[in-house]
Amino acid sequence: MFSIANDMSRHLIVFDLEWNQSSYTPNHRMPHEIIEIGACRVDRDYRVVDTFSEVIRPRLYKRLDRHIRQVTGITEAELELGRPFSDVFGDFAAWCGDDAQMVTWGRDDYPVLKRNAAFFMTSMPFEPPLDAQLVYGAACLGSAYQQMNLHAALEKEEITVEVPAHRAVYDAQCTAALLGVIDRAVRGMETSARARLDGVIAKEKRIAGSALRSLPTRYVYQTDVLADEKLMNIPCPRCGHRTKFDTPWFDSGRERYMALSFCPQHGFAFGQMHFKRTGSGMLVMHQRAYTASEEEIADVRERYRLYLLTPVRKRHHRLNMEDAMDPSRRAEPAPRA
Repeated sequence: MFSIANDMSRHLIVFDLEWNQSSYTPNHRMPHEIIEIGACRVDRDYRVVDTFSEVIRPRLYKRLDRHIRQVTGITEAELELGRPFSDVFGDFAAWCGDDAQMVTWGRDDYPVLKRNAAFFMTSMPFEPPLDAQLVYGAACLGSAYQQMNLHAALEKEEITVEVPAHRAVYDAQCTAALLGVIDRAVRGMETSARARLDGVIAKEKRIAGSALRSLPTRYVYQTDVLADEKLMNIPCPRCGHRTKFDTPWFDSGRERYMALSFCPQHGFAFGQMHFKRTGSGMLVMHQRAYTASEEEIADVRERYRLYLLTPVRKRHHRLNMEDAMDPSRRAEPAPRA
């Protein structure tokens, strides 16, 4: 059964990130650029015994988003004094040490860290972290997916941490202050509830380890994107190699596409995809793929079977990849998203 401190041999590292972005000229390979890494090392009594905090000099987004500046208090002058991502991240990994158990508040930090590491061609030594926000929801609020922000949770638990808010290291310390409460609540859960929590944690870690792709296309219509074999390829989330489709991409509802593919070395991957449109009218593809469970494999196959049983005229413009690649099978024009 899960416990935050169930493996005494591992270092417990709570980390938090601050990042910047551009709403006007985003780089789709890295839509969020990390500008600060903060972390604390926690002992088995959940006491902070060491901290890490460093600002990163940005390469892509040198002008701070106004909201980021207001919330964090970080200035562009401060960023200019920072070091490059690869240098800071290398020092952070060394500070964490081998076999660290990483902890975050929320599911967003690890994918952003993974994307930044890939963009700057830096090795990623960390496995997906434990999401303390999710565990807090399950153990203290009644549902793993009932989310509460960090400072609201501190207030609910009547915990005061004498640090300023919304800098990475301070938010890491605030998360650490909740770990004891969370662990005691988990230990008090019924066996069946803890088993369900184990399953949710395992799924969230698979999702956190997703292969992510955000690519601008030269297409206006979703049908044309679906017909582009290179864009539709699903990389294995573990090795990055091309996989073979088990079920093709199909619209599972409201232009949210899913597919199932297979890597000979690492098994099935579950793909999810949607599109957004730029100001010029072109589509941007956002794709995620993560290791599929047996339940997800069965679910996608069943959804696709039911999709195929629906007459084309009753699909309400829902598309699939195979029809897009064979124009003779198209019974209706593709919609403009």
